[in-house]
Amino acid sequence: MRNIVLISHGLMAQGVKSSLEMIIGSQEHVHVVSMPADSGDNVQFENDLNAKMKALNGEKLIIADLLGGTPCNVALKNYAEDEAVSVIAGMNLPMVLEAAVNEEISIDELIKTGKMALTNVKTHLTASSNTNSAEVDLTKFAAYKGKANLVNVRIDERLIHGQVAGIWTTSLDTQRIIVANDEAASDTLQKSSLRMAAPSSMRLSVLPVAEAAENINAGKYGSQRIFLLFKNPADVLKFLEAGGQISVLNVGNMSYKEGSREVTKNIKVMPEEEKIFQTISDKSVKITAQLVPSEPAIDFMEKLHKI
Repeated sequence: MRNIVLISHGLMAQGVKSSLEMIIGSQEHVHVVSMPADSGDNVQFENDLNAKMKALNGEKLIIADLLGGTPCNVALKNYAEDEAVSVIAGMNLPMVLEAAVNEEISIDELIKTGKMALTNVKTHLTASSNTNSAEVDLTKFAAYKGKANLVNVRIDERLIHGQVAGIWTTSLDTQRIIVANDEAASDTLQKSSLRMAAPSSMRLSVLPVAEAAENINAGKYGSQRIFLLFKNPADVLKFLEAGGQISVLNVGNMSYKEGSREVTKNIKVMPEEEKIFQTISDKSVKITAQLVPSEPAIDFMEKLHKI
């Protein structure tokens, strides 16, 4: 695996790594070398960087905070002629996230990822339009009825965020994300925010739960690879009761609430939610807990019954 070395003035590099690991878990191949704020010259930083690089084998990617800054200049001074080392300046979290999860991505593609993450959010939000409001004749999709290609069904309280947009959907070659949540479907601002968070290469539908079940059952999305996303277990049960069909449910993130119990580090459930999960399980749905694809899936109901 390619080693990634984040370098920066002060604690920026460490902060980016901490945020990265909050999203995708521990990353042993991502390293940090920082230039202390009170450093009077670059000698110590250069020594630290060279020591770190010598300890690493294979291909290495250095991501610096600032073009023309001391960390970047030191990296160039020492590794400009080393074909096993690439150097990028302009560190941001989306770029580092992509580098960490996609070993095959090229340097040019990484830079493009970093640039694409920059947007005027308020302008984009205002310009975003509702593409789900038009009435659709579902009968014309009869050839696909009952053949929905659900590549993952997940509960994630945050809906579309780093783990979903940057890791799960790309690792599963997703073509469409369907967010099934009544509140999000009725909130224009929230729908626009979800559109901005979704990868630009993927289609997105933000639908009431019952409508999501109806559309999927009718074959509206043809043979597209669909990532079906719920905010909570109540929505999953509502989907099933509306005629939706799922065989496996992945529980990703459910935050702490007063009175909840911890199932895993990222999943806390309320007593009423435990009952809903049991009802879902009783409908022959296998429920797993898995934060990111690189981690093993565990039996959620077995874990729930042990706590």
